[in-house]
Amino acid sequence: MKDESQRLFTAIALPDEHKKKLRHWVEQDLNHLSFRKWSDFRDYHVTLQFLGDVETSVIPKLEQALVHAAAEHRPFTLGMGEAGFFGREDFPRVLWRGVTGQRESLDQLHQSILRATEPLGFKPEERPYRPHITVARSYTGGEPVSASMWQSNDRSGEPWEVGEFVLYATRMGQKPMYQIIQTFPLMR
Repeated sequence: MKDESQRLFTAIALPDEHKKKLRHWVEQDLNHLSFRKWSDFRDYHVTLQFLGDVETSVIPKLEQALVHAAAEHRPFTLGMGEAGFFGREDFPRVLWRGVTGQRESLDQLHQSILRATEPLGFKPEERPYRPHITVARSYTGGEPVSASMWQSNDRSGEPWEVGEFVLYATRMGQKPMYQIIQTFPLMR
């Protein structure tokens, strides 16, 4: 009998206040843009490591490794940065908001998670780590996105303290699509 699996990733969940501010920005400033998929505001997060399909039997070992990674770090602050994109500027593949604040602490947490999960067979992505908050995917509009879209805006909000990260499971077709499986407090 084949072991069941879940599609998992580690991330920093945005506080509810920041999710609401980001949703307001999307509804106020972006309602004229046409994307195939808009992220549900309850799913806004900063990915740390995508783990892929993980057999259920491996999850307890994974959680133990993540507890050890979390114990190496103390809380730090992040903020929401400016809008950006992956793909072509005028027809973006992904629309996102950047991450500001104590980025070095974020990068160190990312590296600790990679080191903790590697002995369990999880491989880091080959592309460089570019922390962001995905807002929408696959621009389908007929007209190019205006360059003014990528200019500064004042809706980044106050920084927040990151005191934990989470292990999310993806639930395709559901809203919200991501479900927290476990929370890992930063300890040091």
